[in-house]
Amino acid sequence: MNPETINSMSTDLKFLARGPLDNARRFTAYNINGFKFRTLTRDEGLRTQNSGVFLTSNTACVSSTVDRNLRQADLSYYGKLEDIIELNYYGRFKVVLFKCKWVDTTRERGYKKDQWNFNCVNFDRLIHIGNREEHEPYIEASQAQMVYYVDDVVNEGWSVAVHLKPRDLYEMGEEVQEELYENEPYQDQELEKFYSNDNEYVQLATNHLDEDIN
Repeated sequence: MNPETINSMSTDLKFLARGPLDNARRFTAYNINGFKFRTLTRDEGLRTQNSGVFLTSNTACVSSTVDRNLRQADLSYYGKLEDIIELNYYGRFKVVLFKCKWVDTTRERGYKKDQWNFNCVNFDRLIHIGNREEHEPYIEASQAQMVYYVDDVVNEGWSVAVHLKPRDLYEMGEEVQEELYENEPYQDQELEKFYSNDNEYVQLATNHLDEDIN
């Protein structure tokens, strides 16, 4: 690379280009945006549900079952948190990722409004479960909002998504303290062990590099 180009790069970009350290941290619970998220495994056996994830993203989708043309739209995504990973870029900065299983909200088979205008989702209809570049199950933790799911006793397979408000956040005219409770680390592990194959690891690192450059 041209030395002049290297000198013009920001320090953060240089660290990002190096990729994260081999050792990453895994969490079973994480506090951010005024919510305490827990993984599905951690939620098992508990009376409360903290694994529901929601975000809005600008995505290419089809207009309807009749009109199959792609369009860009702000879509609501509903998921369940499966894993929490913290990548460390040599102490310069850290990136926390949520790995979720996502309902197919781009089609009516996975998402609908019921007669009372509630958001209903079907976790038998998932997206981002393959190995292609667009099948990306990860989001940054900072994007996540919390929901919980109530089973629809009439329509089998469907759940009603109930949105929650952040806990103990007040507008004080200053920056809000996001992490209200101590995060609970699971253990440090080799980064490659988080992924089923090398392609997924390379894809993850590449996607985050592209996002920060853009």
